[in-house]
Amino acid sequence: MAKFDFVSKHVSIFDDSDHRLDLNPQEALDLLHWLSDHRDALYSLAYQDTAGGQPSEKLLEIRLYQEHLDQLDRLKAAIPALHESERKPAVKILDARLDLVTERAIELLKELQLEYRIHPLLEEDDAFAQA
Repeated sequence: MAKFDFVSKHVSIFDDSDHRLDLNPQEALDLLHWLSDHRDALYSLAYQDTAGGQPSEKLLEIRLYQEHLDQLDRLKAAIPALHESERKPAVKILDARLDLVTERAIELLKELQLEYRIHPLLEEDDAFAQA
């Protein structure tokens, strides 16, 4: 997995073998713009295997915190295609192909006041809808 470091006036990128690439601020901004322009394709490729998806599919991501873990079975019943992946600070992050999510399931998310987002519509990583 790649690692990134922002020190002084350089952005450093390290690969798995610890090879290092240093970018000046303009190069880093150019990379940021390029990544932003290609985010939909990159996101689809990164989650293609976990979502059973094709590059054009949209995903629903739900952040389930400790206080809502008792609702997990209800969510899985409403969205049978949910896939779990554990990350911090959320206790569970659940993903499902959007075309498999019913309107009733979205209503359940709002009723339970859970954080969710639909990829790749939102650009900011910390932008979540909360019902």
